[in-house]
Amino acid sequence: MKKDFMSSMKEKTSTLRPSLLSTEENIKNQILVLDKLRDLIPPLANDEYDQLQQNILKHGVKDPLTVWETTPAAAQVDTDTSPLFVLIDGHNRYSICQQYKLDYRINLVRFSTLDEVKDYMIDYQLGRRNLTAEQTSYLRGLRYLQQKSMRGGNRAAENAQGDVAATLGKEYGVSSRTIKRDADFAAGLEKLAPDLKQDVLSGKKKLAKASINAIAKTEIAEPVQDADDLINGVSAPNVPGEKLSKAGEIKSKKSQILSLETTIRELASGKLNVQTCAQLIAKTDELQALLRAK
Repeated sequence: MKKDFMSSMKEKTSTLRPSLLSTEENIKNQILVLDKLRDLIPPLANDEYDQLQQNILKHGVKDPLTVWETTPAAAQVDTDTSPLFVLIDGHNRYSICQQYKLDYRINLVRFSTLDEVKDYMIDYQLGRRNLTAEQTSYLRGLRYLQQKSMRGGNRAAENAQGDVAATLGKEYGVSSRTIKRDADFAAGLEKLAPDLKQDVLSGKKKLAKASINAIAKTEIAEPVQDADDLINGVSAPNVPGEKLSKAGEIKSKKSQILSLETTIRELASGKLNVQTCAQLIAKTDELQALLRAK
């Protein structure tokens, strides 16, 4: 499967030839880094980054940076349809090159949607370098969530989720149950503030995986900024054998209400179709239940 995946990627990739040097330089000047894509990549540890920097300063950048040739509309930046060049692989190398004004080569890739780009980035990271157990779990979980998102939120898609977990489990040599736990871990990490999430994935912050998995099932109004908040106020209701204090329960319920109100407003202000209407009904029912229980 990996071989097939990489073969398909070669078809999407075009290395810029030396004769197109002026075009390549023009593209380099327009490269855009999107936080939502950069943050999909587990961070390097400090010593790994330092070693990469030393290697680049000594030998230059050996591998090309991968750039998605697209439009702002396809990248979900705005509605413009002019050319856009988004960095999707080589963020650390790009940062070092920018800092020291070093040259590098680029490969252009073409995808139809942002979801396809995310799926590629996740799969590519899983196959290219040594990862910690937490980083591997996060990426496998993201892959599952991405596949789930691409299938949509209807009943038939929900029934097919088990097949997705089983398929990914076979691909990565783990059980479907492990894939679903990975998905909880990834969903929990996505509810952390970006800096805290990166600290957890890089190993700077040590948090129990059960605490992070638990937050995936908890409605929160805004990203968790502090590790202590996660341990003391959010994870406890979902960890077997633990209970929140009364104050913690009130805080959790308020957060759920605020989060639901925000989600409902966002859904109502967007384009309405069968899927979003179903989500609106479900979220409104959840909000009504919480408000009645106050």
